[in-house]
Amino acid sequence: LQIICTELRLLILFYYILYQLHIEMDDFSAIEDDFKTYDKEFQVDLKSKEDIELLVLGLESEEGKLASILMQIHQQPTEEKLSGWFLKLQDELQNVKSFYSSLAKVVTSDRYYRYHELFRHITQKIVCVAAISVFFTQRHLLTRSEAAEILGVAEREENGFHLDLEDYLHAILLSTSEFCRFAVNFATFGHYERVDDVADILGKISAAFRLLNFKNGNLRKHYDSLKYNLNKVEEVKYNLTIRGLRKCSKVEK
Repeated sequence: LQIICTELRLLILFYYILYQLHIEMDDFSAIEDDFKTYDKEFQVDLKSKEDIELLVLGLESEEGKLASILMQIHQQPTEEKLSGWFLKLQDELQNVKSFYSSLAKVVTSDRYYRYHELFRHITQKIVCVAAISVFFTQRHLLTRSEAAEILGVAEREENGFHLDLEDYLHAILLSTSEFCRFAVNFATFGHYERVDDVADILGKISAAFRLLNFKNGNLRKHYDSLKYNLNKVEEVKYNLTIRGLRKCSKVEK
């Protein structure tokens, strides 16, 4: 009887172990299914990032061409060449549309900010160049709507792939450094009226940004560079004035 009881206990223990193993295998099977799903999502995400990075490389190449044209303008800002240079800049800007069109196909509206970090910096640089081009050819500050049209994207988030508002604002602030550089070069080449034009647009940008209630730390820091650039252009104006190279306006008097 004792032997039978012992064998019975062993049999019960054996079936209990089998039962536990069955439960554990079922649990692992469920976990395995979950992780297979995660892997599929991961692979899709990885492919999207690779596609975006390739498109960003294309945009960086185009931005390099734009920067090269800007460099040539800075080196030879003569009146007879300026219009031609800026027309060339406008033509080159047209080439970025195809890249943003391809980006819009990869970056769906629900995943825009998941991948935004990958293309926001290059977008700011391109919009910066667009702001400079529009000012010198059309004599006004580039609007967000105009910038979105140049890129070939929507202006607002609800319309799909769009120009992020902060990217637009950073681009305008970025352009102030270029405007400041233009003011110095215009003064060097004797285009004193254009120095006043640059000072005027920087003053308007400064006044516009003062209307904003900054809650974004990065924008606030970037805004400090605008104040520096504005002061530098005012110094250029002052130096030209005391040397008798420019006339003061009635307001300045």
